[in-house]
Amino acid sequence: MARSFSSNLRGKVRNFSLPKNRPLVPLYEAIVNSINAIDERRRKYGDFQGKIEIEVLRERTLLAESDQDTIKGFSVTDNGIGFDESNMASFMEADSEYKISIGGKGVGRFSWLKAFSSVEITSTYKDNDEFVTREFEFSLNALEIEDILKDSPEATEYQTIVKLIDYTKGYINEVPKHLDTIATRIIQHCFVYFLNDKCPDIHIYDDTDRISLNKIFKDRFSTDDNRSIFTVGSHKFELLNIKINDRAFPHRNHLYLCANDRLVDSKNLEKFIVNLDSDIFELEGYWYLGVLTSSYLDENVDMNRLSFNISQESSALLPDYPGLDEIVKTASKAVYAYLQEYLNGVEERKQKRFQEYTTTIAPQYRHLEHYMPERISELKPGLTNEQLDDALYGIKRDFENQTKAECTNLMTMLERGEISSAEYQKQFQGTIEKVSDVNRAALAEYVIHRKIILNLFRHGLDIKDDGKFNLEKYMHQLIYPMRTTSADIPYENHNLWLIDEKLSFCQYISSDKPFDNAPGEDRTDLLVLDSPVVMAESKNNGMAYDTITIFELKRPMRNDYNMEDNPITQLLDYAKKIKDGKAKDSRHRPIRASETTKFYLYAVCDITSSLDRVLERMSYTKTPDNLGAYFYNKDLHAYVEVISYDKIWNDSEKRNKVLFDKLGILE
Repeated sequence: MARSFSSNLRGKVRNFSLPKNRPLVPLYEAIVNSINAIDERRRKYGDFQGKIEIEVLRERTLLAESDQDTIKGFSVTDNGIGFDESNMASFMEADSEYKISIGGKGVGRFSWLKAFSSVEITSTYKDNDEFVTREFEFSLNALEIEDILKDSPEATEYQTIVKLIDYTKGYINEVPKHLDTIATRIIQHCFVYFLNDKCPDIHIYDDTDRISLNKIFKDRFSTDDNRSIFTVGSHKFELLNIKINDRAFPHRNHLYLCANDRLVDSKNLEKFIVNLDSDIFELEGYWYLGVLTSSYLDENVDMNRLSFNISQESSALLPDYPGLDEIVKTASKAVYAYLQEYLNGVEERKQKRFQEYTTTIAPQYRHLEHYMPERISELKPGLTNEQLDDALYGIKRDFENQTKAECTNLMTMLERGEISSAEYQKQFQGTIEKVSDVNRAALAEYVIHRKIILNLFRHGLDIKDDGKFNLEKYMHQLIYPMRTTSADIPYENHNLWLIDEKLSFCQYISSDKPFDNAPGEDRTDLLVLDSPVVMAESKNNGMAYDTITIFELKRPMRNDYNMEDNPITQLLDYAKKIKDGKAKDSRHRPIRASETTKFYLYAVCDITSSLDRVLERMSYTKTPDNLGAYFYNKDLHAYVEVISYDKIWNDSEKRNKVLFDKLGILE
């Protein structure tokens, strides 16, 4: 006995995939059905002006403004062919093939019941030259449809109304509330239809506003019928290039992948075309939009029209079935050709920006243009200095790792005898050039660091907004981190070169630590941050230090010194304590000094009037630039020098100026 297949409506709806964040898909289906119905009527009975009216059904509240009220449904009215017997039979058949020639899947109506409680349909059309009206309700509450067909002698026009009633839980909160937003979404989905001169007049409205979608399309989109045709595998694709004049258009610089005249997927072209970004609107007054169509896309769209049944990557085993990545990549090349004049200008500006940045700000990256030009070209335009520095740092690190690998490989091949002398010379020359540039870049980075530190140092000498000068803590932290020793921090984390280049290479450094690391031991008062730093350059037979350097920092422009309270007296007291064997370092080790130990004592402070009087009474000698003073204490074998902050900055700037000039670092 022959049996027919049956279809379970609840099962079809349950298995229909409709993400909660796609609540307008049922509306799109109703609108496209209306467009198809208008086209069918034209084919059968001749041309006419198609019309579609979309009413937004809101749940009104007294306190909310109209365009903020919750949307509970839509009513879509058209003057298409209507639900005649052929269309009704198709509607009643799951997976109908009635519209297969125009890409119909026969399942779109199930999206209505996925997102809405019910659908009411009223359709007036001509049957044997007489108007009739068909009415029925489509819902999960009744598995059978009560089809009511009656004569309508008073009717004068075709009219079909599809009313989508009451969004279900989960979808209602995702629906955009503004009429303009919904209009734009409809245009995006039905974009290809709007390109057709025969596109119906489509309006959307609610109780307070009415919008023509055709007018929006005409005002916001500029198409000059500029099309590109290319092939991927054995399949032909057509790309329509469109300029969008609406700044607020959400899919700026996108590629629309369409199937059967409907948007299925979109790709952000800024991810595929490096020099395409938001500046195009600022400079050219439009966003770019590409509309991609192909029979290959039509044939491989999934049942719900939410994605394609196409693998992401192409396979060499299936050359006639290109993957989406290859399709988008090839389309991006066509887009680049269309926008080439603009994109070439962006590239020129980007290269100029790179050259200026690596000349005046970050010369440590200058060599990358020669060795890593592809990576430089891949940088997005419009990066801030911080973003550009981060990107270039990553490229520089990759280049250095690559160069190290080349060196290692070269040595390995040489040791194994796998390379001739001539080949070695050639490879060695190329590799050593890279190594040299890596080293020059590292030096440039170090020099730039010095320039930054000098600028910060100079800033620290300026009076603050409150009329006061910075505390000595600012200068101390800049020169050497407080409450640390050389065992705590890396060598490069201090800036003792500001005072004396030799101080950078000391054996042990202690910053803001009391003798013996004991709270009760001598050190400058923490409240006023008078903090000594004790250093020893070398040991003598492992017993006593040959050279001990101590320096004391004071607040810039401090002017309350006297003979008892001044940095020179403090320094001499520290030196005497060490000389008498009464001091231990922060590791609890004795700070040993012999009769021949040389002390270098530095007072880092501005020579104000009160300190100048102290220096005169102590018979100090002024430096030729009058920015410092010095004295030799025979009893302690101590050279004592007062260095003003201005002298530190001037001398450091002069010592490093030749390096700054070589790198082209500006003020």
